[in-house]
Amino acid sequence: MPKDEKTLVLTGATAITPFRRHDHCTLVLADGKIVRMGGPDETGNTLGVPRGSATDFTERIDLAGRYVLPGFIDVHVHGGRGHDFADHSPEAFEQIGRFHASRGTTSLIGTIYPQPPEQLYDAMRRLRKYCESSGPECVVEGMHLEGPFLNPTMPGAIRPEYMWPPSFDRLARLLEVGGPWVRVMTIAPEVPGAMEVLRAAAMMETERIARGGRPQTIHLSLGHSKARYEQIAEAIDNGLEGISHIFNAMVPMHHRKPGVLVGSLLRDELFVEVIADAVHVHPAMLRLLLKIKGHDKILLVSDAIRAAGQPNGLYDFSGRQVLVREGRAYLADSPETLAGSTLTLDGAVRTMVQHVGASLEQAAQMASLNAARILGWKYRRGILAAGKDADLVVLDGDLRVEMTIKAGRIIYRRSDGDTDA
Repeated sequence: MPKDEKTLVLTGATAITPFRRHDHCTLVLADGKIVRMGGPDETGNTLGVPRGSATDFTERIDLAGRYVLPGFIDVHVHGGRGHDFADHSPEAFEQIGRFHASRGTTSLIGTIYPQPPEQLYDAMRRLRKYCESSGPECVVEGMHLEGPFLNPTMPGAIRPEYMWPPSFDRLARLLEVGGPWVRVMTIAPEVPGAMEVLRAAAMMETERIARGGRPQTIHLSLGHSKARYEQIAEAIDNGLEGISHIFNAMVPMHHRKPGVLVGSLLRDELFVEVIADAVHVHPAMLRLLLKIKGHDKILLVSDAIRAAGQPNGLYDFSGRQVLVREGRAYLADSPETLAGSTLTLDGAVRTMVQHVGASLEQAAQMASLNAARILGWKYRRGILAAGKDADLVVLDGDLRVEMTIKAGRIIYRRSDGDTDA
């Protein structure tokens, strides 16, 4: 262990594993991992310091009265603190990561909206370069292509003229530019050519892994779509695994014309993202979603834009002006159209627990483990246990973030005067 690397010993916490509560729990973190976990009698005496280390490099933190959860994983986030993943400066990516880390997120997948081809490729290159040059404490760990193969009749806040007709050649180019850092892609499967693109995206990964490449799945998600119910089953057969921000940018449910929503709710294969801010989706609908899909198939996402963490006012999103009022983001020229959100995942957890009736264990799974599963990280993250990555969030009794730990190091700690966490 490097001399400046400390072993962290967290004592007295209520650990949410997330399958159970472990009261008066001690966790020992070293070399980026949870190396020991248990009650005070099991770890309190030896501290679990790895052999060859000096206790001078051990920091003990008493977390009595606090909760320790697996760090949040946000697979759909455009920005925050005034910055966007389409911005040109890598410093923007750093600031986005720091902001979301202050809200308990230890991994986020930077989401890029559709743009003209060269503009989109440049944005992907910048994000890829940033990911490749970052260390283990970096929160930004890949990219989510929200499009460009979407249905222009269901644009939401995305500019429909920037959506591309699907083709194999365009897909191949996107994956060449993004490489293994393309972790999520949102597609509308009903657009002509999209079903073939969906299948090709699934097969490209299979073929690459078969050739000895590094295993890296692409989670294929449906969004900005008006697919028919029958097309959902066909899309699943062709590699579809999830639904992007369910209820938003899709046709409402109709009892004689079942579509995306009915397919999303009925098909157990599908994970569903939801923006749980009680604005994009009413708490009653969140309760219905939890009842039908279950907490093991729901991903809490922020869909945060650059306005997250910023005051009310005008902001840019995809070249369009967004007006934020009372923390809610709307298109300035279409005041009833929501344009991303100012949500962060700690707020989503509070919504699910305080307004929907989920247990903290269920909310923790929806905010972390389920995302780890779709990203191929389920054996490393989303669970508190020895051998797992030491990516953790500490919440106070009001479920506000006190501390965020990434790879065993504290990357955010709330100060006494910090009221913005």
